[in-house]
Amino acid sequence: MKKVGIIMAMEAEAAQLIHLLGLNKFCPRAFYEKMPMQFYSGSYKNRLEIVLGIPGKDLRYNVDQIGTESAAALAFALISEFQPDLLMNAGTAGSFSSKGAQIGKVYLSHKCFFFHDHRIPLKGWDQFGLGSYPSLDVGSIALKLNLERANISSGNSLDFTQEELLRILSSGAILKEMEAAAIAMIAYQSKTAFFAVKSVTNLIDLNPNSPSEFEKNFSTAVKCLTEKTLQVIDQL
Repeated sequence: MKKVGIIMAMEAEAAQLIHLLGLNKFCPRAFYEKMPMQFYSGSYKNRLEIVLGIPGKDLRYNVDQIGTESAAALAFALISEFQPDLLMNAGTAGSFSSKGAQIGKVYLSHKCFFFHDHRIPLKGWDQFGLGSYPSLDVGSIALKLNLERANISSGNSLDFTQEELLRILSSGAILKEMEAAAIAMIAYQSKTAFFAVKSVTNLIDLNPNSPSEFEKNFSTAVKCLTEKTLQVIDQL
């Protein structure tokens, strides 16, 4: 393996990792000068070429472009421009205390990535809406780093409806976030190996008020995410 692509949703999630990896910002070609997405690259320990992408700030609202649309666009751009041998999504997620989650606990993706807000009650499209795109088997890395694995469900809202909660649980996912399934879809279509690293910001079953819990625990979750993501990269 020579080249790894990393996708992160927020500048505040990515800043410390970019610094520790010694990555430098660059623009792959003139087209991206008018786009908010940003790219960083560098050589890690003279063994691994890393390209990290973030969607950047929305040009109209000046906030991080979280959510599935921006994640899918960035995944397509990163894969098409750099052809990484492996693609990884590092970020934060909500989870469940009843499933053993704690604030700052870091998971690797397990079997599948799902969508919980794509409700399409038509034959064929119902399964398309669910997604169920595969994760690379990273069981050996999880074992070496003593990390648990979890299925991940993605949607475009920080909070959730009761129906979405039921869809998350019925899919077997124990992590809820806003990007991974969209990236997994593009990775699957381009035949690019893909997995995710996620750190828990909020416990859905204990504190349903996701926005306040996310803000309160964000720094702790990002610190844990950065530490474990570096360890995962060392294993690669």
